Amino acid sequence: MEKKTRRKDKPCFHPCTKVAKFMTDHDIPANVGISLPPYSKIDGYRHINVFVRFSQKEADEPPVDLGVVFAFDSKGTMGSRRYVNLDENLPSPQSTHFVEVSGSGSWHGSQWKVSSYSARFPVMGPFIQVFVYNRAPIKRKVSVWAYLVS
Repeated sequence: MEKKTRRKDKPCFHPCTKVAKFMTDHDIPANVGISLPPYSKIDGYRHINVFVRFSQKEADEPPVDLGVVFAFDSKGTMGSRRYVNLDENLPSPQSTHFVEVSGSGSWHGSQWKVSSYSARFPVMGPFIQVFVYNRAPIKRKVSVWAYLVS
């Protein structure tokens, strides 16, 4: 039997997956939001699971939040950070929402001194860029990785 593998011009016969690392143990200054260019190509995948980990010494520290921008090319053309789900059951007009997730309440405890969370998004464009915002008054180490699934 012929082995089924992914060809660049053909869809997968089985779920295709990919790991993307946007930043690993990156120092984020206090009260600062950053993104690290370039936009990453994610075309061909249906969902992206974004994992965020950040240093946190105490439970009451402000979190590191995640923002996501989907775009049409590696330069960020038509990049959008706001979306709306048009739902027939909701009255008009419907407002747009930030594609943003808070890390509040994700602390692992004083033994590990780290927080982490994950967020699952439908892929809403062929390119993506993530940014993080450190809401704490102290420097943080932040990692953002993703698992893409077709």
